[in-house]
Amino acid sequence: MAMAKPTPTPAAKATRLALLLATASLALACSRGDEPPPIYPDHSDGARELGRVELMRQVTVPDNFILRPDEAGAAGVDARRGLVYVGSREGTLLAIDAQDGEVRWERSLGGPVASPPELVADAEGELLFVGTDNGELHAIDPATQVDRWTYATDGRIRNRALLVEGVVYIVTSRDQIFALDARTGKWRWQYEQELQTDFTVHGHAGLAFAAAADPTSGEPGRLFACFDNGKVAALSAGSGEVLWLASVAPDAGGNFVDCDTTPLVDDVTGQVYVAGQSTGVHALGRDDGALAWKFPAEGIGAVIDGPGGMLIAVSSLEGVMALDREGRALWRTQLDPGSLATPVVVGDTIILTHAESGIVALDVPTGMLLGHIPTGSGMSSTPVFDPTTGRVYAITNRGVLVGVKLIDP
Repeated sequence: MAMAKPTPTPAAKATRLALLLATASLALACSRGDEPPPIYPDHSDGARELGRVELMRQVTVPDNFILRPDEAGAAGVDARRGLVYVGSREGTLLAIDAQDGEVRWERSLGGPVASPPELVADAEGELLFVGTDNGELHAIDPATQVDRWTYATDGRIRNRALLVEGVVYIVTSRDQIFALDARTGKWRWQYEQELQTDFTVHGHAGLAFAAAADPTSGEPGRLFACFDNGKVAALSAGSGEVLWLASVAPDAGGNFVDCDTTPLVDDVTGQVYVAGQSTGVHALGRDDGALAWKFPAEGIGAVIDGPGGMLIAVSSLEGVMALDREGRALWRTQLDPGSLATPVVVGDTIILTHAESGIVALDVPTGMLLGHIPTGSGMSSTPVFDPTTGRVYAITNRGVLVGVKLIDP
């Protein structure tokens, strides 16, 4: 009779992941950035069962004269071509072969690249949208590596471009939103908030989209955005008209009033979840911006969906916390102070990057720290999960692209 395989406990998962992370840490510590995937010793069965480092590639020329480098670039996956697109602070865009780590092509974009390359399909084929710190959005044909068009702005573009029905939307560090024709790059409309001149936290919220409730209305839907002055806006995606405006800044004002979380739209509850740096997580009505509830916390830079209706919020000051959809705390895990990027959830594991500690893994149901990969220089890059290969990609602050294959235990 076949025996049922027991469900791993959090402790067992932690043991397995500790083996994975210890092995990955050793590989990274000894890496030049161009070695083949590491070979595990015979006793590392746990590491093999849960995952392994399959790709390591230097994407930025190491500069030993920078004491604390910061590589904010992120990866974009092209599953059809088997490529991983990576931008760098040197102003280059690389297309890396996901199998052997070789550079298939390289483009100079004229300014540091910190936005995730976004591959989309339109009526004329495919486009790769990449923003730069010098304010340009490049629409690149991935087949020819040539710009179809380029649009220049006055601010840094560090968030993912959003394509909806032939229109691409971008947000800049100067609190400006642009709507552009995806085919030609022609300006359609823009919206902006007054530029915040007081102290703000480094970073900026991205854009979220919700389709129109009535598909026959002719309205393509709504955009939701957060700004450095703490304002949250719902805009008509077709015209840029303000539908409602709310604020998550402290009533007394002051420094660090910004809202840096990309809005999370929940069609089931009819709410939008955002966070103020000084005030915590807010649930606002999707249709009117009215406050439903608030969870006080400081330093939250991301709020994402979790399994089973869970909200996962990440704070550089207070660690990682899970809330239910009514604003009640489920668990909280304090991490060492340091900047945390927007996490990714894979199965029942939360993967996030830490500016000091590297890659950190938490258990979704309990928040238990499963382990981490110390990369020496830490990571500021947002982790990206590729379901085709089962890998998580992130870039170390010393410019090494790391691809970790995750295997469901």
